[in-house]
Amino acid sequence: MKVGLSAPFEGLYRDLGYEVLHAVRLAVRQRNEAGGVGGRYLVELVALNDFDEAEEAVRQAREMAVDPGILGVLGGWSPDAAHAAALEYDRLGLAFLAPKADFTSPQPSPPVEAKFAAGYRALSGGTQPGPAAVWAYAEANRLLDALDAATCTERHPMRAGVLAVLITSR
Repeated sequence: MKVGLSAPFEGLYRDLGYEVLHAVRLAVRQRNEAGGVGGRYLVELVALNDFDEAEEAVRQAREMAVDPGILGVLGGWSPDAAHAAALEYDRLGLAFLAPKADFTSPQPSPPVEAKFAAGYRALSGGTQPGPAAVWAYAEANRLLDALDAATCTERHPMRAGVLAVLITSR
């Protein structure tokens, strides 16, 4: 069972990509340490570089959709990339969680829970989590919760079941 992350790991917004990568990795690691999804499935993270460019985000959406194990994706760190990718993920039937904020522009720092901050610093080499990391961690956990809920209704969660859970949990 896999979750995807589409983010800029090269180029102008490289730091943003790694900021969210550490947050999503932490959420996945914590879920796996707690027994995985549904108490029986470990989760793998698939991270692809979209350079925060709309066309590349669409290509990465198609790449994510080819892997049937990927049940949901986080991405779209700027409005252009988010909009283009969201249309493609919708067409492909794959859950896509994108922020409403434009994380390529400065954002106010939200409150950060101490446990999250400590885990994040451990994964990131001591860096403090920024606003994008806080959002990515919360939404990665929301996606993982949707996988858990879909596991309760389906023997092995499917994309449609994960989408349905996310839609009803808004």
